[in-house]
Amino acid sequence: MKTIREQANEIMKEDISHDVKREKLLKIGLTATDIQNLFFAERMAGREGRAARPVVEYTIDQILARYTFGVEIECYHVRVNELINKATERGLEMHSEGYNHRDNNTYYKLVSDGSIRGENPIECVSPILNGARGGFDTLKACCASLRECGAMVNRSTGLHIHVGGRITEKQYGNTFANYYYLESVIDSFMSPSRRENYYAKKLVGNVDAIVRARTFRQVGEAMNHDRYYKINCEAWGRHHTIEFRHHQGTTDYDKISYWTRFCIKLVHWSADHRLNAPVRSIDDVPFLTDDEKSFFKDRANAFAGMAMVDQLMTM
Repeated sequence: MKTIREQANEIMKEDISHDVKREKLLKIGLTATDIQNLFFAERMAGREGRAARPVVEYTIDQILARYTFGVEIECYHVRVNELINKATERGLEMHSEGYNHRDNNTYYKLVSDGSIRGENPIECVSPILNGARGGFDTLKACCASLRECGAMVNRSTGLHIHVGGRITEKQYGNTFANYYYLESVIDSFMSPSRRENYYAKKLVGNVDAIVRARTFRQVGEAMNHDRYYKINCEAWGRHHTIEFRHHQGTTDYDKISYWTRFCIKLVHWSADHRLNAPVRSIDDVPFLTDDEKSFFKDRANAFAGMAMVDQLMTM
């Protein structure tokens, strides 16, 4: 498969108008800024008789550096002191606190959560992280500590991802509209318990208002200022983030890190893109790499297989 750089350079060589080139470049994932820089390089090359500069292709590290993220892991069967000791052994600062929504940049905190069923329930909340500055390394250490001390998940637990940074109003509105059009394909690689859930409700009931919303206020009104949707608008006022509540509970680092990257890349892509029709296949999600598509297709196939087994057992 050709890289974005190769596709873009081929488009730039085509004998077509700039407007048509711009449409094609947007479809392959370039931002408006990328395209503006590319056209500028083309003009300068024409003046100086040189070949145009190659297209700047954002790496995942460059994208992650633009945003902050936070992770909330709901689980149970956790002996708090043991977990803190395991985390400390890995160089991870962790504290047990009462229920609160305070942000911090330093340590992981363990707080209570009344929605979790099971003995010794906790919500493990990360500090504000950045993927380009070791954020995923600390997350990996946290997941290893949770699994080593026997933390468990069930249908009552969820995984919440917060994405923050310099998010524009247009980007914010686009993210919610794009999530609506991606919801059914995301459902395919989520546990059935998270497709219809009181704490992570479907967006379908608000479709008209969501796809029309363009501002922070309009998004809040479209979501009835209710935080219990798969994507939560109320986190903006409290944390200046977009919260994704769709994912089932897990302490598996690969599942958490792939989903976190999905959320960050969706927000990034939404800066210049707004879908206008549902996406039906994981292969058609425009901002995922082949590796990411393969991971989520494996997850979708696993859930489809589990559903088939359940169906056969009830026959």
